[in-house]
Amino acid sequence: MRALSMLYIVGFWHLLDYTKVGIWHYNPVTYRLTVGALSLFVLISGFLTGRKDGGLARGELWSFYKTRFWRIYIPFVIASGLFLAAGTSDALSLVKGVTLVAMLLAPPPFTLWFVSMIVLFYLIAPLLIGLRGNEVAYIALCTGIIGAMFLYQAATGRIDMRLILYFPCFAVGIFLAARSLPSSTLSLIGLLVLAALSLAPTLARSSYGLEGDPWAAPWAFFGSLAVFAVVLRAGRNLKPRAILTQFSEASFFMYLLHRPLYFWMQTVWFPSTEREQVIYLLFACLPIIAIVSWLCQRAYTGFLQRREVLVAVPTQ
Repeated sequence: MRALSMLYIVGFWHLLDYTKVGIWHYNPVTYRLTVGALSLFVLISGFLTGRKDGGLARGELWSFYKTRFWRIYIPFVIASGLFLAAGTSDALSLVKGVTLVAMLLAPPPFTLWFVSMIVLFYLIAPLLIGLRGNEVAYIALCTGIIGAMFLYQAATGRIDMRLILYFPCFAVGIFLAARSLPSSTLSLIGLLVLAALSLAPTLARSSYGLEGDPWAAPWAFFGSLAVFAVVLRAGRNLKPRAILTQFSEASFFMYLLHRPLYFWMQTVWFPSTEREQVIYLLFACLPIIAIVSWLCQRAYTGFLQRREVLVAVPTQ
């Protein structure tokens, strides 16, 4: 799910921005699919965070934040430098991004807003993990956080509304990581019905603004939850293909690197006709981005492993 969500964003939604036919993929269906893909990725991020750190104790807080600092924040800072070098985003937005205030002082950096948002969610993840055992307290906490964001927006008008749109998806991912997922046929049908009904509030809204529209929050929440539960139920006895596993591993670096790489490859050479542009982007640029991202992820993971070994060795 994580791999396919990222492939949709990198290999379709953003890829067609670089062609003369880029306008046709902006339509009522694809805007809603984009919200669904991003919300599913956020839910999975929350789920994996909650599953890996299910026993988070006070003494482990430093380890939790240190791990995210090296695995998420440092690559984010490096990618911000690449965006600046490629001219893909302006310096002020990128500075706000790396100082983690971009989503609270909109506008955030182009494309990297998603990482700015996820990092903020990771900052409060230990609190969510600590309270998820008490359902009433957990719901009260999440409601309070969303309410505080609305109050901040009412007072300043500076929040990026996508923060409000996707936070419930992250929160439910952490919550579900400590519980049994809905798996009965009746519960899955119920989730699919709720997902379908949650599309209704978006029909009267502008498709163009759905990514930052609170009226799309029910669709982001129930749509991602329904897909997550149904796919896990359907694929519980299936072993994922190796290529999808590798692609999932590299998905974060793909998101970080794809905009600058598209730009630079377009600068080196780009066909003149629309058909050739799409072919070039799909069958040359996208595979190169996937390979480069995978190599970078593997190299960076190796660096982190060597660093951990060096840190663990006591000084003589």
